[in-house]
Amino acid sequence: MVIKATRIARTWVLAVLVGFAAIATSTCGSVDPTPTAPSTTTPSPSPTPTPSPTPSPTPSPAPSGPGRLSIGINPNPVPISSQSIPNCSLPNTWTYQQVLSNDGGTEITISDRSDFFDGVMTGSRSGLGIVLRPGASQSITTQWCSANAIEHHTRTDFSGTDASNNRINVTGPTVTLAGR
Repeated sequence: MVIKATRIARTWVLAVLVGFAAIATSTCGSVDPTPTAPSTTTPSPSPTPTPSPTPSPTPSPAPSGPGRLSIGINPNPVPISSQSIPNCSLPNTWTYQQVLSNDGGTEITISDRSDFFDGVMTGSRSGLGIVLRPGASQSITTQWCSANAIEHHTRTDFSGTDASNNRINVTGPTVTLAGR
């Protein structure tokens, strides 16, 4: 027996329409009027839903141990800018950020720094008093100037102590000052 394609298509469309009608009538609801007085019938207690357990985020472990200083440079290499720097009349200038971070578990106090330009110590300062809690960081703007627009290399070393009086001495990363 051969069934015609139009009969199959009609049957399929009719089944789809009946299915949609069933879904539409099952999702329609009625609105109960708001009672004006308490009901005299006692409703059956509905079960209290049990909340599904949600895993709590695992906290990252706090840094531990002595204070530990790390130094990041932004940017490196440093492009030449030629913007004026206070107390410097030389034409070629560079500016960058040194980001000091305490990666250890004890507060640190940075007290001293020594600056180097092309391998020669150009200055040092003490009594800085930079205090970093564990996980904290601080940015320091650093500027250099030179008569020569060639590539130079700088470095800043820092020292201090942590809260347990452990000495901290860090040789800073080499920073490249780009030439023209």
